[in-house]
Amino acid sequence: MNEPDPQARRADPLLQELSTLPVVEDSRPLTGRAIDRYVVVEEIGAGGMGVVYRAHDPDLRRVIALKLMRPRAGVSLDALRLEREARAIARLAHPNVVAIHDVGMLGAELFIAMEYVDGPNLRGWLEAEPRALHAVLEVFLQAARGLAAAHDAGLVHRDFKPDNVLIGGDGRVRVLDFGLARAPRGEAPAPEAPATGMACAGRVPLDGSVTPTGQLVGTPLYMAPEQHRGQEVDARADQYAWGVVLYEALARQHPFDAGDYETLRREVLAGRARPFPDSAAVPRWLEHMVRRAMAVEPDHRYPTMHDVIAELNEDREALRRAALDGSADTEAMVAAFPPPDAAAAQVRRLRGLLEEAWAEKSRGSLAPAFRLARRVAGEAAAIDYLPLRAASLYLVGNLEHRTGDAAAAHATLLAAARAAALAGDDWQIANTWVFLVLVLGAGLGRTGEAEAIAAVAEVALARVGENASLRSRLDNYRAASLAAAGRHEEAAEALTRAVALDEATHGPSHWFLVSSLLNLAEVWLDAGQSMRASAPLERASAICRPDEAPPTASRIRCLALRGRALAAGGDPRAAATVLERAVALWERMPGREAALADALIDLAACRRALGDGAGARALADRAARSLGVAPEGRVQARLAAERARQLRPAPGP
Repeated sequence: MNEPDPQARRADPLLQELSTLPVVEDSRPLTGRAIDRYVVVEEIGAGGMGVVYRAHDPDLRRVIALKLMRPRAGVSLDALRLEREARAIARLAHPNVVAIHDVGMLGAELFIAMEYVDGPNLRGWLEAEPRALHAVLEVFLQAARGLAAAHDAGLVHRDFKPDNVLIGGDGRVRVLDFGLARAPRGEAPAPEAPATGMACAGRVPLDGSVTPTGQLVGTPLYMAPEQHRGQEVDARADQYAWGVVLYEALARQHPFDAGDYETLRREVLAGRARPFPDSAAVPRWLEHMVRRAMAVEPDHRYPTMHDVIAELNEDREALRRAALDGSADTEAMVAAFPPPDAAAAQVRRLRGLLEEAWAEKSRGSLAPAFRLARRVAGEAAAIDYLPLRAASLYLVGNLEHRTGDAAAAHATLLAAARAAALAGDDWQIANTWVFLVLVLGAGLGRTGEAEAIAAVAEVALARVGENASLRSRLDNYRAASLAAAGRHEEAAEALTRAVALDEATHGPSHWFLVSSLLNLAEVWLDAGQSMRASAPLERASAICRPDEAPPTASRIRCLALRGRALAAGGDPRAAATVLERAVALWERMPGREAALADALIDLAACRRALGDGAGARALADRAARSLGVAPEGRVQARLAAERARQLRPAPGP
């Protein structure tokens, strides 16, 4: 932008404000030098709009972030309007917006002194490690609150993207660079991108802010359709960008084909966003929310970010209720049951440990999950907050069952149900009674008691309101109890209901559906009806792709059942090949001893069928040793049956 002439300077009130800004002469290199009163320590980032330094404020004795806008030919209307925007943001005090402390000039360049956040940006946070869905949604909820506060103050970001979201060490999310990519107010909208040579040549940088005169304002990958058209925008453009960033976080890919700018622009304006990949396992309500936020026409999006926040808050409780195996999301718990002020800090710390335990369990690391869960349950007993005690006891009981101690799990889960009842946490009561059905029926072989507890669970479900996911779990656990008692037809009926519920609730490619399908296949295999097992097993395999994807408990189980089905179909050699792979994978997953024993028993049967009696006995011995670590009634019965077959004399020629 060219320097205005002197007459324009006198006429424009913005330019008249220049004399009120502190001016510091340019003195590069900046490291170790002072800008106004701030001492530059080091460069910590650079982007399309400027360079950011870590600096020291000697007057207030604090570390700050100092942003120096990109060099320009001279002082401009653009710089002065940016200064006014920065001062407007400085008056916005919100925990999810980076605070601005000061604004000034370094020669002809604008500098902004702002809050220093010790933590990664959203992109770095997502790439550092796999993040649980509830943790991702918590970050985006806080970012949405920051955007909403700015919109309420009349500010539009126009360049919301992962690099402009910081996550502090305290877990607090801050949005930065509000208004700094904003086009000057009062100027005519930029022409549509195809009218510019740069855009036509496809040379617009897709992942960096671009603000050349008469072209684009924002970062193309996250710009709303109206920005690509060069039209005036409002707060709904920020909502669109928020939806694009959330899609990226969930799907681990950009929603549009972005090989070059022209392709990106065409896909955005047509609204041709890619479907979520099956591996993302995104709940339907969340997919709907993202799609609406990313609607091509602003009027088809949510009216405000406050509406986005309200729906996200409501549906995060639904996410908790939809958990397949209890709840890893403690945010909904504290929202429903706020802890007393005296216990708030301890509850926050223990919640973090409990969520870490759930994360370990989801990765298949049952031993560290068990240690963490027991630690939380022990410490929770000493504070005045029963919902946390109930939640931690539930996880301890769950893990006791899964590591083979059904008797201990029974006692622990009864204590969890009592704590939940005293807390008034109806959802946790239902959740606990549902899991007790599995412990009593499949774990302890007490089918009659399991049926009685199932009736209690039905009452608890009615109290919290019909819930498809809890209902599916109840059907799955009743089926396990019935199958353990040899009632395979009844078990299959319950699992058929669960499959239908899972598909209706979560869609045709969800992991919850995989679990129910594998349970149904196993019931038919245990009943000796391999033909009826083939359809659910093939469907589960098509969803989880055990031969292609990294191993998880569900994928390994899918392999093991495929091996059992091959053996039942009369091909012990092919079955042995598949089962050997399953055994090797189970051995690398601590805490899955019962599952390992199950696969070893099937492999022993294959060796016996192939005439390798010694190999079959050795495998049965390995299964027995594995069950010594994690006893499991159904698997022990299978081992006893296999040993009995091994003792029979081989048939004569």
